[in-house]
Amino acid sequence: MLLLFAGGMLFLLGAQERNPEEMIAQIRVEPADPLPVLNPGYSPAEAFTIEQILETPSGVLYGISKQRGFLVSFDEGKSWLEHNNGLPRRVIYPFVEAAGRVRHLTALNIDPVDEGRVAVTTADRLYLSEDYGSSWRQIPIGKPLRSTSYLTAVALSPRDPDTLLVGTSFNGFFETTDRGASWQDPSLSARFLYRGAGFYEEVSGLSYHPVEEGVIFFSCGFGHGVYQGSPDRKSWIRLDFPGDRAAEAIYRLELIHTGAAWQLGVQTHSNRWYYPLVSRRWYRSDSRASSLLAAAAADRPEDPFRRERIRKASERFGIYVSSYRAQGEDLDNHLRFIKDNGMNSLVVDCKDDFGWIAYDTELEFPKQIGAVNKRFALGELLDKAHEQGIYVIARLVVFKDRQLYNSNNFEYAVWNGVTDQPWRYIVKVEVPPQPAPESEAGAESSGVNGGPERPPDAAEAEGGEAEQSAPVYKYVQNEYWVDPYNPEVWSYNLAIAEELQRRGVDEIQFDYIRFPSDGNLSQIRYRYRREGMSPIDALESFLTQAREVIHIPISTDLYGFNSWHRMGNWIGQSIDVLADYVDAICPMFYPSHFPRDFMKDVPYLERGRKIYEEGTTRAAFMVGSRSIVRPYVQAFLIGGELAMGPAEYSQYLTNQIEGALAAPSSGLTLWNASNRYYMVIEPLTPYFSGQESGRNSEQDPATNSP
Repeated sequence: MLLLFAGGMLFLLGAQERNPEEMIAQIRVEPADPLPVLNPGYSPAEAFTIEQILETPSGVLYGISKQRGFLVSFDEGKSWLEHNNGLPRRVIYPFVEAAGRVRHLTALNIDPVDEGRVAVTTADRLYLSEDYGSSWRQIPIGKPLRSTSYLTAVALSPRDPDTLLVGTSFNGFFETTDRGASWQDPSLSARFLYRGAGFYEEVSGLSYHPVEEGVIFFSCGFGHGVYQGSPDRKSWIRLDFPGDRAAEAIYRLELIHTGAAWQLGVQTHSNRWYYPLVSRRWYRSDSRASSLLAAAAADRPEDPFRRERIRKASERFGIYVSSYRAQGEDLDNHLRFIKDNGMNSLVVDCKDDFGWIAYDTELEFPKQIGAVNKRFALGELLDKAHEQGIYVIARLVVFKDRQLYNSNNFEYAVWNGVTDQPWRYIVKVEVPPQPAPESEAGAESSGVNGGPERPPDAAEAEGGEAEQSAPVYKYVQNEYWVDPYNPEVWSYNLAIAEELQRRGVDEIQFDYIRFPSDGNLSQIRYRYRREGMSPIDALESFLTQAREVIHIPISTDLYGFNSWHRMGNWIGQSIDVLADYVDAICPMFYPSHFPRDFMKDVPYLERGRKIYEEGTTRAAFMVGSRSIVRPYVQAFLIGGELAMGPAEYSQYLTNQIEGALAAPSSGLTLWNASNRYYMVIEPLTPYFSGQESGRNSEQDPATNSP
């Protein structure tokens, strides 16, 4: 049944086979819990964005909106009704004003033979309505789906009302035949989906064959094809989908009955395709849904302030500068290196990985808790950098903070619900041997003044040649996490960001804007978590507050996998949500940090290029025009990479740069924690030629490493 509000009255609409206009004229009842009404003539583009629209055979339109949840239209999209009864709500700042906002819906589909049956997903839940969205019931999700699985697609069986499919962003797709009481994994036989390291290609669309029992259609995101399974689901064929030639990204499959024929509908980011199941010949055609989405996008008012922030943040090529090397001669060398290599920005630690505030802050609270460890004068750095036209990005580590963790009797710390003490991530580490007296082991034995030239990382990793004794171990606390749900933690970090903005930095960059990922996470109790609040809600709340006070560009650093796949149920980092608030997404696609079986068949140096090109392309598609993508590039060696010689590690670095530049990136930043950019053997200026990087192309690059 379908509920429609108009004139303060609730109209109960009848069975689907009847014309919508006839249904509206049937029964009137007073609403017990009125839903919001968007009046006829109301323009969706003025207040909210409709992300997906699905047109039913009768002409009823279903839509999903990040701001408004599930929507229905009976007048060809002129007005829309919210039908969210039974769908979950977000719990985000400001908590009173935001009450009632529906969680972001990630997928939508209908039963092809009963358009009143419709299913939607959130990132981690599945909901079914059998009355046109008037009411919703949650379908349980369990193993073999993981708790971290992010739902991206859904399909309803046209033969069995208890059978549904859900697709995920990195775990394949799953089926229930008993409304969620149990689940199976039919994608296990689709081994081509597996990318390595436990990750699968995103499943963006699902549909059942209307006639052939057991046959499933599914599509992969990011231009990776449309597939049809055999009835026993043991084999799969890739359909010759024309959109693959233009790498069109698919976001939904649906089954459509037109006259006496069934067609598979494929909605991409730019086209709507049809695949008749009899003739099997693709054709493209506009639909009312496509036209509405295009019109809404064209009419959507642009935010001039956001446009200006993104302009400022775009095409910034630079390096990371440690707070220990951000003054005096070290700073001068870094600035020279930036200019000599055609770059125009630097990222400097202002609040580091241990919570130390490294610049000359004037804030009182950091001083009270002993969190100030001045290593550079901010004014000097800004004057020198700006004098040379270099854009300064202030890095703030947010929720990993030893100083705030230890303050005020652990008031802000993540808590251990078992021991009723601060939660600690304890690791076993080897105690470094004490250096031998110089008379026993001189400088040459440590490789300082002798031996072949090696990367600094290699020298530090290998150490000296003294006789090895039995290793000694100890247990230490590896990371110190403060509670991401705590509004006082948000305010503390934003006070620092506000001061940096006031002092003249060009951009604020939030790092470790996430939840803990390692240690015994099952013991954690978040004391400041509001009922129903999710990790995604916590990070969104923090960024909502940030946008109230920070008016210069904001960027965020993300794990490589969190920028490769849609995530959020693991550590709260949802690239789709973050892009609504920040101006630059900075993925860390370090090839060494991807497990070796990820792209395992690609030669190692070429693998670096492919990771940056594909990863940056995927991230850019997910954020769209809301944000730019400015990846960090791995300018260091680790593990087996330490055996590389200069020619090899130089190519390793430039391959990554070429991969990023071949994708829709807008700048990049070289990362080396020790600030030894030895991997830059030749000037990088040619790589940035033609980019709007603000470099001085006539300057002779004489020095290539500070």
